[in-house]
Amino acid sequence: MLGSERRVVITGLGFVTPLGDSPDRIWGRLAEGRGGLRRIEAFPVAGLPTEAVAEIHDFDFLKGYALPKYRNALRKSRKYMARDIQLAVAAAQLAMSDAGLVDGGVAPSRIGIDLGAGLISTELDELAPAISTASSATGSFDFLTWGREGISVVEPIWLLKYLPNMLACHISILMDCQGPSNTITEADASSNLAIAEAARIIARGKADVMITGGADSKIHPLSLTRMALYGNMSHWEGDPSGACRPFDLRRDGGAPGEGAGILILEDRDHAIRRGAKIHGEILGSGSGCDAMPEGGMDPYGGGTATAVRAALREAGLKPSQIGHVNAHGLGMKVGDLAEARAIHQVFGDSPPPVTALKGFLGNIASGAGAVELIASLVGVNRGLIPPTINCDDPDPECALDLVRGAPRPTDNPVFVNTNMTINGQAAAVVVRGERPDAPG
Repeated sequence: MLGSERRVVITGLGFVTPLGDSPDRIWGRLAEGRGGLRRIEAFPVAGLPTEAVAEIHDFDFLKGYALPKYRNALRKSRKYMARDIQLAVAAAQLAMSDAGLVDGGVAPSRIGIDLGAGLISTELDELAPAISTASSATGSFDFLTWGREGISVVEPIWLLKYLPNMLACHISILMDCQGPSNTITEADASSNLAIAEAARIIARGKADVMITGGADSKIHPLSLTRMALYGNMSHWEGDPSGACRPFDLRRDGGAPGEGAGILILEDRDHAIRRGAKIHGEILGSGSGCDAMPEGGMDPYGGGTATAVRAALREAGLKPSQIGHVNAHGLGMKVGDLAEARAIHQVFGDSPPPVTALKGFLGNIASGAGAVELIASLVGVNRGLIPPTINCDDPDPECALDLVRGAPRPTDNPVFVNTNMTINGQAAAVVVRGERPDAPG
């Protein structure tokens, strides 16, 4: 278990997602098969391949999530927070409340933060005047004019809203985290990599508590345009709720989402001493990379297989001891098949049940791993594996035992959570749930 005598448990869960922001809400939507993909409402998307996104509606950062202890500070700092940051800070408050740490319980020097974050897209009207200054009547861009005149038009605090490390920065200042601090920017693998690093920090004795996970919002004109240019956005023309189709024969790309998932990790002895509720335990983690020289990922999933094997090895578990896999399942032809091949490489011809949740949530990118991990944890602590939606015709080439329809009962609370990027970075975390009726 992480190669150390110090065991790392999960004592707090906080998430803000298109399915809700509490375990009961998110599990209710998963169990009912009601996903969050809808026609976009935030702005017009004419010319893009699809209008399907998973938005969080009616997100009110101050009224809905600011705890009384932090409200004044958040009211002042909100102007420096892009949406990604607000989502992370909201989820962190929920997680710290769940862990019972809002009013203390850990020395400031013994609590740290390690988050996954991504490229935060700027609000267009904040840069438009400066860009216009350096643009000619023909639309060409003059870099000399930009450096001489354009930059001075940009608000001095502009960068503070959009640096990826600002998610961790705001949370650590707000919650007086004086221990280790880091931000990992590895696209869709970011959250799992951050969780792995946070767990190792505790296992090595460098902290007693770590705030970890990730957040991202791709509901933005620049983000959607970028997805379309990369060619990884779904072209689904039916009802928007069916746009993302993990492991389905008709899958043709992903759908953007937004959200945050924050976990409070803690040294098990520290948690027991203060009487904390334990949701689960981080048993191991691993990473791999199979980026191809010509670009993209290995179509045979070598990086994902490496990551899962490393996670199992660190956990001290055999493949047969895993209850289910929560797969990345982006809904892309090559990516899903590569992940399925990786699962077969590790688990053989009879792999454990597999679920993939992006049909519900869209792709939360840097926040995906944490949100999906929490969903599986909430499920196994109820004795159930969350289902996959929009996989109506499973691809026989993938040959996976996909959990579809209703949640599937399980008496095995151990699962592997995997995430990967389109450029070959992969990460895996092995987690064991803590059912209320299970022995300690």
